[in-house]
Amino acid sequence: MSLLNSINISNGNSSVQNKSNISASTRRKLESLGIDPTLVSSETQALSLIAARQSEKSFEVYTAQPEQKVEQNSSNNSESSLISEAKSLAEQLGVSISSNDTFEDITAAISSAISDLINRSANDPQALQRAQSYQVQLARLTSQYNDVSTSNTSLYNAMTAQAANARYMLGI
Repeated sequence: MSLLNSINISNGNSSVQNKSNISASTRRKLESLGIDPTLVSSETQALSLIAARQSEKSFEVYTAQPEQKVEQNSSNNSESSLISEAKSLAEQLGVSISSNDTFEDITAAISSAISDLINRSANDPQALQRAQSYQVQLARLTSQYNDVSTSNTSLYNAMTAQAANARYMLGI
């Protein structure tokens, strides 16, 4: 039994010596991040570990949040579903499009068809109302597509910044 007590005391003294090299606030930060403070020999090493762990956690946040956002919006606002809706609107207007057309190509063709519809039906209030309805649908699709594009760009920029931060932390 005395052998165990001396080992515990020895380990206790050892960890007290290590802890004395690290400030109390740094020790708390290490513990909150799941790092054993007894394994760290200096304040500088502790701060480096804290920065690295926080960088890992922020990367996890960046990668987790966009996935959740995409899952929530995938049924209504994904790029492919918006292209499908635009193709459907184009079919309603009698516009022929190819399977390789981009969203911008499709919306330009729809806009042209709506303008033609307005010009042909200047004296027909129902046709004008239908053309306005198409314009509203086109504006909604374009707005949603722009939102998706902006979100994708923001996600890409955040990932690029995180990669640069990781390279900096690794000294690459």
